[in-house]
Amino acid sequence: MATFEEILSRIARGEGATSSELVPYLSLGGRAHRENVNTLLAGAYAESGRAGDLAHARVFVRRAWLLGRFPPALLPLYTRIHAALGDVAGIRDAYKRAGIEAAARGDLAEALRHFDAWQYADFYFSNLDRYEYDFDILNCLDGLARPHRLAPHPRAGLRAGGKIRVAYLVKGVTEVGSVLVKINLLFARLHDRARVEPLFFAPESERAVLDSEAGREHLRLFESHGCELTTGPNVGGARDRLLAVARSIHDARPDVLITSAALAQFEHYFIAALRPAPFVVGLVQGPPQQFAPPSLDWSVAWSGHTLIDCPVDCVRVPLRGELAEREKITPYDRSELGIPEGALVVASAGRHVKFQEPAFWRAVLDLLEQFPHVHYLVLGPEQSQISFLPPMLSPETGPRVHFLSWRDDSYLRALCLADVLIDTFPSGGGAVLLDALALGIPPVSFENNYMRLFDQADWSLADEFIKIPELVVPRGDFGRMKSAVARLIDDEEFRRDVTLRARAYTLETRANPALSVRECEDAYLHFIEQKLSGRAAADEREAEVEGLARRRRPPPPSVPAWVGWTARQLKRALRFGESVLDRVA
Repeated sequence: MATFEEILSRIARGEGATSSELVPYLSLGGRAHRENVNTLLAGAYAESGRAGDLAHARVFVRRAWLLGRFPPALLPLYTRIHAALGDVAGIRDAYKRAGIEAAARGDLAEALRHFDAWQYADFYFSNLDRYEYDFDILNCLDGLARPHRLAPHPRAGLRAGGKIRVAYLVKGVTEVGSVLVKINLLFARLHDRARVEPLFFAPESERAVLDSEAGREHLRLFESHGCELTTGPNVGGARDRLLAVARSIHDARPDVLITSAALAQFEHYFIAALRPAPFVVGLVQGPPQQFAPPSLDWSVAWSGHTLIDCPVDCVRVPLRGELAEREKITPYDRSELGIPEGALVVASAGRHVKFQEPAFWRAVLDLLEQFPHVHYLVLGPEQSQISFLPPMLSPETGPRVHFLSWRDDSYLRALCLADVLIDTFPSGGGAVLLDALALGIPPVSFENNYMRLFDQADWSLADEFIKIPELVVPRGDFGRMKSAVARLIDDEEFRRDVTLRARAYTLETRANPALSVRECEDAYLHFIEQKLSGRAAADEREAEVEGLARRRRPPPPSVPAWVGWTARQLKRALRFGESVLDRVA
């Protein structure tokens, strides 16, 4: 009779094992023994490489996960097996369960780590920018925050006017080129100090920020605008650090706390759940599932579709930023990127997750076949991150596709070489579109579908950024996309005309960051007044909808007559029913 070690070795070599060999071990009485058996079998089947063995591995690893009461040590094997099978839902569920179990033990740091892994499972395992709300997770973190909740009252005299104190919770302080930090820096520089006193806080420890080159640079930039960025202490674990940051916010006595991305990292949500300010407001700068927890008091959205799906009261303020200026950029020499002089350059830019649609690539390669003088410049991903692409490239098109991975100093220098931009699909660009428009590069993009729930992996800002119908094509219509790009390639006069019109519209509507900051200040003041007065704003459309909903509200469901009976009436009716049934029988 083979030992269990011999059976495992045979399975790992792809030779398999019979049920009669496995059942005696799978049937051991001790739960911990069966956990070990299933863990060992899952590992062996995961190694075998034989067709169908991964499905066996998933069965055994799930059983071990349950028998072991969700042991974190099993997660690497669990995720490896499920990732190989493309079962991201199973991975998300495991991270969620591990986080909830850690929270039950009072281990906040471990809970946050697993919940962050849950949030980004689609990103890491499927190359998708897709995020979700999970109210079990939010309730779990609310429970951990509740004993430490601060919840100060609005300060006396707040309605009398004067300056308000606004605390910003900064996301991304140690990240190179963080767009969210750049937006916080706009507020630091442009807030009217007669109206607003801005305060900035980050959940990272001081050491973590100072050990990061990006963190040191961000500290310097905040200081250059007359603002101190308060970080967490260097002592203690995650729980003590986050409680200390919340206490620092509370002690600064802000009138409102503004979160930058409350669900992008759950540290930010935990601080918001501690309620260190009388009101907590969110900047909805991307997917509501990353930026707008339902517990917010209010929110500000930069774009229309994110507002539509925002689960709290919201106002839209179009974000105007500091646009790229061609005269301040030194473009690459074409030879540095392998692009010949005289070639027409079509470009796309974004993170690698935005380049995972084969139909998009097929359309681009069709254009390269149609126009032999065109080269395609891909800014952001490395070719190895697009696994399906190599077989699609031909000897004619392959040498004309150029990849330049994302580096802060290279992106705009390379983008300046482009004659035409094709927006990524199905997830379109934001900052990239604005950069192209500001640099005088006409983009072709896909219209957004407002009739569906917001999905970061499948949306576009074209309707808001580009007001030239010829440049915005129906969603997913690659034939129209190719026609629009071909016209820009073929017709130089048309290309010049739409470039001028598109750039003029962009400069008119998106080139005044000070105006956006003023509009946010107005919105903050309006929100605070509304909260303190208890009076909702009078809006014509809101009044129309409220009146219509009141008139068309369905009547309450009818209640069966017997629901209101007394116990005596109910017993009498039951006895009557029994006597009737006896006579029928």
